[in-house]
Amino acid sequence: MRTVECAVVGGGPAGLAAARTAARYGVRVLLVDENAELGGQYYRQMPAGFRTLAPGAVGKETLDGRRLIDEIRALPIEVQLDSVVWGIFDQRILAVSTRDGTERIEAGTLVLAPGAYDRPVPFPGWTLPGVVTAGGAQNLMTASRVLPGHRVLIAGSGPLLLVVAHYLLSGGADVVAIAEAAPLRGLWRYAHRMLPHLNFVQQGYRYRREIQQAGVPFLPGHVIRRALGKDAVTGAVIAPCDDHWRPRAGPEREFNVDAEAVPLADASVDAVVVGYGFVSSSELSRLCGAAHRYEPALGGWVPVRSRDLETTVPGVFAAGDGAGVAGSAVALAEGHYAGLNVARRLGRLTGRAYEREANRARGRLLHLAGFRRVMDELYRFGSGIYMLADDATTLCRCEEITVGMATAAIRDGASHVNEVKAWTRAGMGRCQGRMCGPALAHLVAGATDSSVEDAGVFSPRPPLKPVPLEVLAHEIT
Repeated sequence: MRTVECAVVGGGPAGLAAARTAARYGVRVLLVDENAELGGQYYRQMPAGFRTLAPGAVGKETLDGRRLIDEIRALPIEVQLDSVVWGIFDQRILAVSTRDGTERIEAGTLVLAPGAYDRPVPFPGWTLPGVVTAGGAQNLMTASRVLPGHRVLIAGSGPLLLVVAHYLLSGGADVVAIAEAAPLRGLWRYAHRMLPHLNFVQQGYRYRREIQQAGVPFLPGHVIRRALGKDAVTGAVIAPCDDHWRPRAGPEREFNVDAEAVPLADASVDAVVVGYGFVSSSELSRLCGAAHRYEPALGGWVPVRSRDLETTVPGVFAAGDGAGVAGSAVALAEGHYAGLNVARRLGRLTGRAYEREANRARGRLLHLAGFRRVMDELYRFGSGIYMLADDATTLCRCEEITVGMATAAIRDGASHVNEVKAWTRAGMGRCQGRMCGPALAHLVAGATDSSVEDAGVFSPRPPLKPVPLEVLAHEIT
């Protein structure tokens, strides 16, 4: 087992910023990421050896990420890619699966920046080929220049829908409609609070104008009802919803390949992009023993942190969307601040020099918090979205457990997600409950008249992600 001064887990905005700042103050940093290239979801880069014939098609996010990655490469930072952190033992000992096998790394300080993933929302047809998450669609388009479909319906909530629509339109796809669950009423009331954040507003306005010019219907207060098709998506249905994202009475709008059979059909679709927000990846911070709290607006279960972004485990810091979904700008700012605090803990940045830099970092975070609060209010998560699934809808894709099977376990006395897991195997598959956990917690809460917090979260167990069997065999020997 080797020892490092600081290990940073995650190569997205928060992890990159934390590694850069700590290294600038002389900290010996190891940056670990499971992908083949740095950048994470937001700064996703094209694979090595790929090139585009249209350089102008590369998004601003990719270019910004390239510059930051180049800075990382120029610093004395050890970068370890294609390396999966599948466990944490004794709070700061990482179990890492690499191309060559497995190793244990003891970190004097640890920065967890695992990011977040698309909130899984079960609805009839959500397992059909052609139904993809907003993040998955964004990955296809930014990293591989592949469209998820040619006629695409976008459903969900939040600014990411506009970004995905921009990439789809730029790639030549036909976006048949955008179903935004949030009502977005009274936007004028937020004008004075948005003035300090004109750069974000202007970017959103450009995306919105592009969508209008393309003639794409933008439908606030609508949710996906079901995806249609047998072997792949051939259509979809959207419906009006209330402020809690519950489907309500009103005319449904159907996009179906069989227009003659459905006279009121708008158009066919061959892909449905779904993005109802994000869930923080908190498995690593829970596995190391840090305390957590349930915050729906921040992406579910998030680590409890001090003002300096330190978790309840000394020397373990959490930054970015893995500690509360707030977007790339906040992730960069938190990563930088976490790097400063790592440098202070290791004695590389102290006294007035630290206070000067820390005050600037806190000021930046305070400024961004204003924009974050507006976004939380505009796109307030509605738990009614989990009422879309019926008993026949698949809940756990890995173990093929339906909503009805989980409901039966709850009727038999299960009152916690771990109890449903033990009785049905929901959450025991390849994804370790990431796809079914949030939905199951809402299902348990609704059926037992309790809170989602009381319904709980799956207990994290190593290996957190799939690793070769030889890795575990090596641990035993």
